[in-house]
Amino acid sequence: MVPAVGLMLVLYGCAETSTQRMINANNHNGLAEYYTQQAQELRGKAKQWEFTAEYYDKHSEPHGKTEPAQHAAHCRAIAQNYVKAAEEADALAQEHRAMRPHGMIQ
Repeated sequence: MVPAVGLMLVLYGCAETSTQRMINANNHNGLAEYYTQQAQELRGKAKQWEFTAEYYDKHSEPHGKTEPAQHAAHCRAIAQNYVKAAEEADALAQEHRAMRPHGMIQ
């Protein structure tokens, strides 16, 4: 049983990801869609962290050794990192849209 599980893990580790397949196939339309979707997900995560920061702002009672304002600032920093990552994903999507063969419709 153990050798079979080990073999499955090795094969899984060698498996090509969907983005790798799209890169290898020069599927710029697929990559543009993938990065657009990633940007949307990252923006959703940023909103969740911003919501958490607002919670700390509204509920200012201390939670342990860290002050709520510090928690809120930390959450906002995480949110900004997600926003930056979303912007980078948008830029990648735009680059891949520009690489599509001429005459190809979105």
